[in-house]
Amino acid sequence: MRHQTRTTAILVFNKLGHVLLQKRDHLPTIREPGKWDVWGGHCEEGETPKACAVRELREEIGVEMTDTAALKFLMTRPVEGQEESVFAYLYEADGTPPVYESERAAWFTPEAAASLSMAFGAETLFSPDTVTRAKATLALQ
Repeated sequence: MRHQTRTTAILVFNKLGHVLLQKRDHLPTIREPGKWDVWGGHCEEGETPKACAVRELREEIGVEMTDTAALKFLMTRPVEGQEESVFAYLYEADGTPPVYESERAAWFTPEAAASLSMAFGAETLFSPDTVTRAKATLALQ
């Protein structure tokens, strides 16, 4: 049986190299409430991981992506028995975007993000190797 990619994670960077994280809502209906997390979610039936990431960015922080080449594939990682496609995206606007699907959002240095206890083990996405590769794909210094 073929293992299918089911979720996406998007590392959203700004021009300063900081990463935007979301504080998950404190709701009993969601998993890992109140923890920090990256952006992303579950792929819909027949949806590619990249299309899912584009949709999730639109739904969660209002990014209307006209050029999907701006979304850079980084890797696939296992999360709770499923594959998660991880992407990097450069948020070029100033400030913090509006948040539509979480308690709030905040910018962190990648080093600070790596030290957080995040939902679904997302802190591992901020290893020096992964951050260096993400920044290189986004042409950040």
